[in-house]
Amino acid sequence: MDGIESARMLRQMRQLRWYCAVMTAAFIVLALTAFKAPPQRFDEVSAHRINIVDEDGKVRLVIANQERFPPPMLNGQTFKRAVSPAGVVFYDRKGNEVGGLALTDVEAGKVSALAFDNPNMDAIGLMTRIGADGEPISSGLQINQAMPASLPVRDAVRQTQTRILIQNERNNAQIRLADANGRDRIRMQVDAAGEPRFEILDDQGKVVFQAPDHAAAQKP
Repeated sequence: MDGIESARMLRQMRQLRWYCAVMTAAFIVLALTAFKAPPQRFDEVSAHRINIVDEDGKVRLVIANQERFPPPMLNGQTFKRAVSPAGVVFYDRKGNEVGGLALTDVEAGKVSALAFDNPNMDAIGLMTRIGADGEPISSGLQINQAMPASLPVRDAVRQTQTRILIQNERNNAQIRLADANGRDRIRMQVDAAGEPRFEILDDQGKVVFQAPDHAAAQKP
């Protein structure tokens, strides 16, 4: 019995070594295949949200639908959006939102905007607005005043002003330049009928120069 038992144990040990060798070889082949495998390609992908991350896992870009669109994140604080759009959000390495593409479709109409941010407030934006009836309202470029980076976000939102506005509003082509308090100081327009107008205003909103000078044109 001892000889038979010893032979059986020796045979089992040989089988176990053979099994371990085969499994090790299979693992090595699998690992090498995984490293050498070409990137997967898809003709079409459907997803509610896609996070693009850098090498250390920090989110740098998010593509999301309306339900999964992330809230604004600045200096470690999360803020509430007035409307939840679908679109794309860009982030810096600290996780701060630095811009994005927002597509909003609500009962009041549609807004599409591409924006890039200062540290605590929108810096520049391209925007189109379409009314609930489907008619275009405006499209244009807006450039805001840059606030000190140390100013809290809520204070920056309250204090910042639009300094430059270039837009086509209901087929009136306009350029408006404002002072630091948001008061228009220069206005240029070519209206829907093709009539041009240029105005310079004082800090109280009074027109101090205009061309053409309609008052002079009306004199006999």
